[in-house]
Amino acid sequence: MTQILIVGAGVAGMAAAEHLTAAGYAPKLVDKAARPGGRCATRRIAAELDADWFDYGAQYFTVRDEGFRALVDADLQAGRLAHWSPAIASAERVAGTWLLTPSPDDRERLIGPRGLNAWVRQRLQAARLEVATERQVQRIVAEGGRWRIDYADGSAEWADVVVCTPPAVQTAALLGPRAVGIDALAHPEAALAACHSVVVRGPALPERQAIFFKSGRLSWVADNTHKAGRSGDRHLWTLHADAQFSESHIETPTAELADALISEFATATAQRASDMEIVRTHRWRYARPGPGAPDADELCWADTDSGLAIAGDWLAGGRIEGAWLSGREAARRLIAAYALGHSPGRDKPGSSRPG
Repeated sequence: MTQILIVGAGVAGMAAAEHLTAAGYAPKLVDKAARPGGRCATRRIAAELDADWFDYGAQYFTVRDEGFRALVDADLQAGRLAHWSPAIASAERVAGTWLLTPSPDDRERLIGPRGLNAWVRQRLQAARLEVATERQVQRIVAEGGRWRIDYADGSAEWADVVVCTPPAVQTAALLGPRAVGIDALAHPEAALAACHSVVVRGPALPERQAIFFKSGRLSWVADNTHKAGRSGDRHLWTLHADAQFSESHIETPTAELADALISEFATATAQRASDMEIVRTHRWRYARPGPGAPDADELCWADTDSGLAIAGDWLAGGRIEGAWLSGREAARRLIAAYALGHSPGRDKPGSSRPG
């Protein structure tokens, strides 16, 4: 049987693995992190399973594609997903004063009842997919008609087909010379932009549970305690920095920027920064679609002759749905090629793109 290795166990890797499994293949996923999920990142504040939690990466997702809708509806029924309907405000600084106005944005928002990371892990477990975490890939090399995957710990394994789902910069580094000539990796450093994220424990805001910032250092804040369906005087808030602010401070540790972000959140909401306690800081170096992101219509890049595919949200316009569409499309192209009796081989370079 064709041996397939998927690098990255986020949403794109999950989608590719699920579709390959449904077609009769047995893909293996590897991820350098301690748990799967990618930017669907959730943490609990204590070890207990019922402890308060917060999403510090993706906050929610939306649905447009019919295929993704079917998955979402099934997960809503199974309890792996839930709707979130926060009171949302827009914040804008005008003449030195912050103005908060109700946002008319009432789109459907999906969250995990225990965080988005739990949703990804539950789907991987339900599909009985093989996932190896804390396995950092160092390089991917074409050798003898197959792919050799070298790990940071000095070990290696072989695969007939490799699906790469990390951000563009990391994928290009893994592929080395093989990345040259791949259009999707022409400008990897500009495919994704950064985002500084700070989680604080602060006062509940009864009249708003999420805020879009139109100016200033922040872009978005969300009340995770409200997402979890809990109440109380102290809530867990995720603060995402603005794209321009994040990029201009890309090399600055997020902990050094936390006070500035917290101060802006406090001022905009008429709170006191001294009432807010830092719970976590995180710098997402590759978080948002950047100025050099490929055309979203491409969805993925695949070279079925050599058994190599590249997928990820950065190839599909960003967002969780984009990651899922990209992973699914990569799997579809591979399945279509091998169902017709094709066998991957290094001697026929080429690429497959949507017509």
